[in-house]
Amino acid sequence: MKTTVRALLLALALTSVPAAAHAQGFEPAPTDDPELVAAWQDWEAKGIDDYTTTVKLSCFCPTIPAIRTVVRDGEVRKVTQGDKRLAHRKGHSMDQLFEMVREAHATADHVEVTYTPRGVPKSITIDPEELAADEESYYSVSLSRL
Repeated sequence: MKTTVRALLLALALTSVPAAAHAQGFEPAPTDDPELVAAWQDWEAKGIDDYTTTVKLSCFCPTIPAIRTVVRDGEVRKVTQGDKRLAHRKGHSMDQLFEMVREAHATADHVEVTYTPRGVPKSITIDPEELAADEESYYSVSLSRL
């Protein structure tokens, strides 16, 4: 039970990056994972400002509906989870996804990310504690252009 609660808290923390953390947009840092930086560069090179992400979290926890984030002109416009509207900070713009991956690399024992050729993190696996069981979080990301 303790590891399930810890996994849920980590998942919430990673999906609730404060607005100030991504208000200026993601910028690579010298300490960032090289794959993260390369993916961000691929994404930036595309110049896509209008898109929708759908992020589904899977873990050893109750089923959680996917979060859908609509971005126009590079700004989060609408975030929903099922029929419920959420605060913009709970969304998953590309900047927020890159921030989430950065945070996971900084705090988790194991992080595995698969990126598309556009630089979109298609799947993200986060294992906060390798020696603990059942606290891993798995995110699947889909992106559609508006």
